[in-house]
Amino acid sequence: MNLERLEPSERDLIGQCLRASATGPFFPDWEFSTLFGLERIELCAIADVWPGVGNRELTELAINNSLNNLVGYPHGCDGIWSQWISAKRVAEASVETSRCATSELFRCPQVILVYGRLAV
Repeated sequence: MNLERLEPSERDLIGQCLRASATGPFFPDWEFSTLFGLERIELCAIADVWPGVGNRELTELAINNSLNNLVGYPHGCDGIWSQWISAKRVAEASVETSRCATSELFRCPQVILVYGRLAV
């Protein structure tokens, strides 16, 4: 994942998703570490320093699991989504990804659509 190539708007949106995942009402404590592979306090620490990156491997895990779980987990929080995340949540997204290398999805403006099914 090439975090350095993110556009400012992509960094902002990922930061929103990290903060929503870490401190929002989207994921119950009893299931959090199973869903994220991190403790909530670890995700909070990552969200607090974003867009800075401490441990790159944990940051990439946090981003990946935040995006995937925000759109895939049945959190039932669609009614308050916009209070946490500026992008719209969509059920499905079909986008052109020909200019995105699989290993560098996060460098493309479509990343949020492709990887997390969010519409900017």
